Amino acid sequence: MPGVRRSPFRPGRGVLPPLLAGRERELAIAERLLGDLAGGRPSTEDLLFYGPRGNGKTTLLVEIERRARERGMRAEALLDGFTEVELLVRILRERVGRFPGPAAGSHDAGFAATGTPAGPTEDLRRLLVSWIAADPARPLVVVLDEIHEMAPEVGRPFFDAVRQAKSRSTPFLVLAAGTPDAPRNLHCAGVSDGRGFRFLPVGRLARADTVAALTVPTKESGRPMTEDAATLLAVESRDYPYFVQLLGSAAWEAAGTDSRISLQAAQEGAAELHEEIEEFFYYRYREAEEHRIEQVLKPLALLFDEHDGHLTEARFEAFLRRFADSDEAPFDAPALREKLCDLGVVWSERPCFWEMGIPSFADYLLRRG
Repeated sequence: MPGVRRSPFRPGRGVLPPLLAGRERELAIAERLLGDLAGGRPSTEDLLFYGPRGNGKTTLLVEIERRARERGMRAEALLDGFTEVELLVRILRERVGRFPGPAAGSHDAGFAATGTPAGPTEDLRRLLVSWIAADPARPLVVVLDEIHEMAPEVGRPFFDAVRQAKSRSTPFLVLAAGTPDAPRNLHCAGVSDGRGFRFLPVGRLARADTVAALTVPTKESGRPMTEDAATLLAVESRDYPYFVQLLGSAAWEAAGTDSRISLQAAQEGAAELHEEIEEFFYYRYREAEEHRIEQVLKPLALLFDEHDGHLTEARFEAFLRRFADSDEAPFDAPALREKLCDLGVVWSERPCFWEMGIPSFADYLLRRG
């Protein structure tokens, strides 16, 4: 209907919010690397965004893809092939085959000149070089989401191929995102921070950025949010980006035809979302059950609660060892740590300090009784 204001908020995975608040540093780093590519220079490093789900890692990838295309570059996502080298090779062959002409066929991936089958690294290297060379006027940005799912036997030849291709000064960039366990997975594949890759943690927003994410889009959409309404929603969201979008959208709807989003609308919107958020946490709990670590969740939440939401490395390790030594623990301490990180239950945004991936998940666990 003409004149009806539409909510600017866009909750959902990989959907660009109206304001990408609090990610200026990450975007500035990406812009510098895109600038190198635009100038015909090879990227000095590739990027991995890692952190708990719902903090906007995929959104960052989408935004950087958009900026790359604005500069006339190719930006292509590899959404599969993380578990088998042969599958990844087949996917890359399909990508190379889209481009007619000598560039696409100049490297017979998989076979040396003698017809002898090449190894997986050589296979992938030739395909990467072919993919990059297929359109030399347009640098290539390769996007790998959910990279924590990449098996080491795939990651090793793939990133070996990346290093070899880059040694030829080829202009392309790898952008990746994954859960808190992604850096460990890349280490297993022979990739480390400071050696061609830069690991950037993506956590909760600063409170000022949360308030901006709520107030700037509503003001620009013609229905400003009051300061007390924004403060309430920021507290309710615990600065978790996914919840910021959910709560902003609910408050917008609760405001009805009002010219502004008041404290009352914010309260009503938050109340409307209570069951949906509880269900969100319920499925996170069920996911932990599927991975056989649900027994550790409440004791861990209690420990975080006792220490103001943060644990030192030593305290976290001591907790894991105690739990792993108990009769009910199905895993040793390293495996338990890996699973907690892989699911985003816990993570370390800064060295030697741990927190819950979603702080309000701890509240849910304590409420379960």
